[in-house]
Amino acid sequence: MAFAAIVSAVSLTSCSDEDTPNNQEPDVPTVETEELSGTVEGTLTLDASKEYHLTGTLTVPDGATLEIPAGTTIKAAKGFDKYILVAQGGKINAKGTADKPIILTADSEDATSGYWGGLIINGKAPISGASAGTTAGTEVDNNQIYGGTDAADNSGVIEYVQLLYTGARSSADIEHNGLTLNGVGNGTTISNIYIAEGADDAIEFFGGSVNVSNLLAVNCDDDMFDFTQGYCGTLSNCYGVWENGFTSTEEDPRGVEADGNLDGNGPDHTPQADFTIENMTIATFAANQNMNDAIKIRRGATAHIKNALVVGNGPIENLIDLTDGKGDATTGTEISVTNGATNITDGLVNHNEEYANVNIVNGNTGADQAAFAWTGYQFSEADAPVAMEEENIPTEITAEVTLDANKQYFINGSVHVKDGGILRIPAGMTIKAREGFENFILVERGGKIFAEGTADAPITFTADNETAVSGYWGGLIINGKAVISGEAGKTNEAATEIDNNVMYGGNDNTDDSGVLTYVRLLYTGARSSADIEHNGLTLNAVGNGTKIDHIYIAEGADDAIEFFGGSVNVSNLLAVNCDDDMFDFTQGYCGTLSNCYGRWEAGFTSTEEDPRGVEADGNLDGNGPDHTPQADFKIENMTIENLAEGQAMQDAIKVRRGAKATITNALVLGTGVIEELVDLQDSKGNAADGTSIQVTKGATNVEKDTNDKNPAGAVVKIADGNTGCPTTDFGWTGYEL
Repeated sequence: MAFAAIVSAVSLTSCSDEDTPNNQEPDVPTVETEELSGTVEGTLTLDASKEYHLTGTLTVPDGATLEIPAGTTIKAAKGFDKYILVAQGGKINAKGTADKPIILTADSEDATSGYWGGLIINGKAPISGASAGTTAGTEVDNNQIYGGTDAADNSGVIEYVQLLYTGARSSADIEHNGLTLNGVGNGTTISNIYIAEGADDAIEFFGGSVNVSNLLAVNCDDDMFDFTQGYCGTLSNCYGVWENGFTSTEEDPRGVEADGNLDGNGPDHTPQADFTIENMTIATFAANQNMNDAIKIRRGATAHIKNALVVGNGPIENLIDLTDGKGDATTGTEISVTNGATNITDGLVNHNEEYANVNIVNGNTGADQAAFAWTGYQFSEADAPVAMEEENIPTEITAEVTLDANKQYFINGSVHVKDGGILRIPAGMTIKAREGFENFILVERGGKIFAEGTADAPITFTADNETAVSGYWGGLIINGKAVISGEAGKTNEAATEIDNNVMYGGNDNTDDSGVLTYVRLLYTGARSSADIEHNGLTLNAVGNGTKIDHIYIAEGADDAIEFFGGSVNVSNLLAVNCDDDMFDFTQGYCGTLSNCYGRWEAGFTSTEEDPRGVEADGNLDGNGPDHTPQADFKIENMTIENLAEGQAMQDAIKVRRGAKATITNALVLGTGVIEELVDLQDSKGNAADGTSIQVTKGATNVEKDTNDKNPAGAVVKIADGNTGCPTTDFGWTGYEL
């Protein structure tokens, strides 16, 4: 074994009290110490019974191995040049245990962050560059190279290791992190790491593919978790915290900071960072320290962040920021985060375009604190994951009720928002329904619902069971005071299909039942009988003072949406795998549906006899051909797609029984059977003469284009060129068209 080390070993034997002279303290055993610096040759195995003093740079070069047994303590002298560097081809095996961790710390009890340099590992895994195999010089020593082509490169094992008071600085641009991983391959094992009171970042990944798990970072000066230069691995169960009283010397400290390439100067380099974080908590209780962003993804990086939780009362400018002057995050970025922080100063999400899978949700638990018990760190009660108190939505709402974003609500019974009642649902909430026909929300005439989600924080109504299928619960029904078809000269009303005690209809087409925007309705449509069943969204005589846009309805029994009269306008509607009709109109509906997309996926099957894309009746069930008004509505920019090759669609567009439809820019797609593209004929009455339909047939398995018994005054134009519904408006749903 050859290495630059100075041994200053002292071994003393204690005296018994009987042998100790008067007025003298008994001798205390002294731990043997060794000084470490220089270059390791061969294998250097440390001795856990000794204490090591790092007095300079210790380098583990190509072919050499540093073995650090469980329970070893290494104390570093102060200075930028006091660090351990494992070069390419070198190995470190620091195998601590939960009860005997390895501790790398300062040699002074008065040490603060930045006392010594930390641990650096250089590997041969890929980093971003102009070509494959790019290498780069280590920030703190440009003579030490990292990078290459071996994603499986093995630099050893680091387990149950504490890195304290690291991050010494040479200049504003050259400083150590607690743990620096340069081009480290996934053959390397790194888990159970504790980094505290460090200058610069707790951990930084410069490219590479290494996976790291169970990482606790406390009071580190810049970023908690930093990714750059093409990193493509996974960080799992990570917890970053700033305690009360912490301050940073940096301009823009963050929880997560991720660049696709080094410093944003290689937007055309490959690979760009494409990494995963699973089970992460970011916590700040530093009342006088601003966190620039909890999560910052930029410069061509793609992040997949799952089960993230942000907590604390310290100021955070942005929960999520996906923008940068040198390039934004890619739109493939996926983030699921629960916001438990109480002091977001600028906004929840900052981006320049829609990101389909960046969502603020309820219920994420973040990192498992129990995994960090070995560190001895004491989490405060405020650090605990957000415990979602569970509560049922009241079944009768007669005044204004605002749901609490910090609670998990259930639909457990028939929720009636009565005349004068208001139900407010904050953005980002998930409402879970119990199984059964009787579990639904019904907004009665004069009641209002305000479910105002956003693209980044939609509101989700879903089942309380992850294995739910269509028809699990009853969906959402809104009753208004707008006009429905009925006897001429009367103000007509009708009974709600699923509860005949509740009426809808009137004479006020401007009636306002509230706002639904960025809302997801999943697994709806519970059935009472063949004739009484719920849709995903049922609009009974809803007036055009109501705002409904950006709606996603999926895996629903019966229709996705059905309009029973009324005048409400609906836009940006996506319906996927709903059992009967995608878009159903009846009983005198006179509004506009725009930007709507209905799809059956491959493998979808229906329980209905005659499922369709569009089904439109002028009056209810064709039993009122002399009623007024008959449905007279518009559909603009519609796509209907059948990819279910085992499920025939009876008609893509069916207009009948006195209805007048004006359908423009419609597109029908898919490989599944469609019996008829457009049908305007019915035994209870054809479509009205003024019906006008413009549709492009992009489907490949249409048995018949249109019916020769269509009314003579109707116009059906089947021609190329229609583009249908723009799909860019549905990124917020998380569904990939």
